[in-house]
Amino acid sequence: MTRVNVYFRIKLCELEKDDKVLMDEKILSLKNFGIIHRNKPKAKGFGRSAKNEELSKDYKLSNVSFELYRGNRLGITGSSGGGKSLLIKGILGSLPRENWEIVGECKVLGEYELNKLNEAERREALKKYISYIPQDSINALNPYVGVLDQICREIEFTRGIKGSECEELAIEWLEKLGLGSDRSKLNLLPAEFSGGMRQRAVFVMAMVKNPKLLIADEPSSALDVINQLNTLEILQTLAENQDLTMIYVSHSPGMIKKLCDNIAIVSKGELVELESVENFFTSPKSDEGLRLLEASKELVSRGEYKGNE
Repeated sequence: MTRVNVYFRIKLCELEKDDKVLMDEKILSLKNFGIIHRNKPKAKGFGRSAKNEELSKDYKLSNVSFELYRGNRLGITGSSGGGKSLLIKGILGSLPRENWEIVGECKVLGEYELNKLNEAERREALKKYISYIPQDSINALNPYVGVLDQICREIEFTRGIKGSECEELAIEWLEKLGLGSDRSKLNLLPAEFSGGMRQRAVFVMAMVKNPKLLIADEPSSALDVINQLNTLEILQTLAENQDLTMIYVSHSPGMIKKLCDNIAIVSKGELVELESVENFFTSPKSDEGLRLLEASKELVSRGEYKGNE
């Protein structure tokens, strides 16, 4: 893969003077960020082992740079296999270190480089500052603890709220996302929830701690249409009213348009475009962006998809 230097800074919208101090808080900074896969070679010839061979390195993501400030909402899209999810895993520091190498800089709150922390430190930083909503909810919850109890533990750990107040807050959030308020049902094990119910529970787990940064990877993909809209409306409200900083990964430019201020196009391991949503939908700058926009408009015209409306 050709390595390219790309640098983008997401510009803040026009703000009142009193808001600018808070909004100038840098939440996430990537500089010359890249991800390398280390390929272990096969042993060649009699008496030679793979240990004696040099590892080959393959750049899967090359020199990506951007900054996110408090209140910025960035949507990441691109064709399947282009590097969207890999970028998120790199930011979270969750790639196995024996097979993957992170290059460049990725700082949270101007301080924490997650990929350079040991596992205990990384988990601590994630719990305190970052919430992650994965596409697949099956591994996001502890299978041996009731869902309500897990959410209460998250609130207690991150916000210091305990007892009945903690439980009331958890149930309030669960009810907002259509899971009801019956404690006995809410505290079933995750396996006893449907896939859509688990995904909504994971969403609640992410939001109850008031994260500095929310990373959502197709968070409504497992939900029915009504709950998709409900989830997106809640995200919109939080983003607008709580200065939520968010990275939202989606195959749909239309969903990003509804939720985000800026859109990033990732293609073949490169960040090929970053624009305001308004500018992108008016005049995309990259070939990949143009293809994505034309494809989603075609689906709308066929009545197969309404994400761009």
